[in-house]
Amino acid sequence: MEITVNILLTIATAATPLLIAAIGELVVERSG
Repeated sequence: MEITVNILLTIATAATPLLIAAIGELVVERSG
């Protein structure tokens, strides 16, 4: 179980900046 949790935490940590960047681009596009 610990290995699975570590993998999930690693994926979440790596994906968070990508999600923030994607959301930021969407906001910029919508605001013009």
